[in-house]
Amino acid sequence: MSASGVAVSLNTNAPQEQQLQLFYNTKKHNLGVQLRNERNADDEKATYAAGDDAQAGIILNPGQVAATSVTGLDIVVGFTKKAAPATTGDGCHCDPPNQNDVSIISPVYQPLAATQPNNLTIAATSSGSTAWIFFLTGEDKFNTTINEVFLGDDAPGNYSETTRILPGSSLAAYYAGAEDKRYVIYQSDGTKRLWEYSPNPAHVSNEELDNSGDAKPNTSLAVSYSDADRKAYLYYVDNSDQLRVIVKSNGSWGPSSAVAHAASPVEPGSQITVVAAPNGNHIFYVGKGQATKFQFHHAIDPRR
Repeated sequence: MSASGVAVSLNTNAPQEQQLQLFYNTKKHNLGVQLRNERNADDEKATYAAGDDAQAGIILNPGQVAATSVTGLDIVVGFTKKAAPATTGDGCHCDPPNQNDVSIISPVYQPLAATQPNNLTIAATSSGSTAWIFFLTGEDKFNTTINEVFLGDDAPGNYSETTRILPGSSLAAYYAGAEDKRYVIYQSDGTKRLWEYSPNPAHVSNEELDNSGDAKPNTSLAVSYSDADRKAYLYYVDNSDQLRVIVKSNGSWGPSSAVAHAASPVEPGSQITVVAAPNGNHIFYVGKGQATKFQFHHAIDPRR
């Protein structure tokens, strides 16, 4: 069994030691979930997923997933196959779809937008009352752009104020409540450094993270934000497949540092995901060499 997409959320209404909900896509194109311990990283997991002999689903794998919430409802978004075209009355079988859907995949299935098959990275964030979902469109470095869809809006926005985006760049997003602003992180095509883009109409910003020069091309990205201390923690993979973090404090991104409690390098192609809990940021990813064993490493990075 393998999983390329993984997203974690914190459910404080769940029983203690089972409050981390880890969603992933399976090789049978279905969604699985593990219940993980919010108190420590040496946790036993309860797993719920269809077996290999179950009916195949429509969730793309490879393909990233993202988790957020809106009006108290936890949702997971990802990429799904479009339905095959129906046979026309004259017996003609139309060409298969040349796009995939960007869809809610839990708790219901609902397509929201579409993109080319080469775009398989996604991020989501929420203000509590509104959820924003970010994904890419385009087929090369000259026309790859960030798109945004509000939950339930079938006309996604398209943002061209960024620097040239690396095709296949991962995305990470967070909402800063004190500023009432949403931010999305992406990787540039030229320097391969990471950039922070804010599409807020009153003040569009696009800032390079100078200390991200060691980011691996097409690194997975994950970000955690705390309104309490107004700090963002951005996690990425360096050229040695090691997990690193850059902290944004007082509006400025600091130096890059290794994540001390990451037990293993990151498997190439594995998505990384993070969620904040009272005892730190909980990070999950597939460890290097563990893809076929289907084991998610769990690291807790203390906030500072």
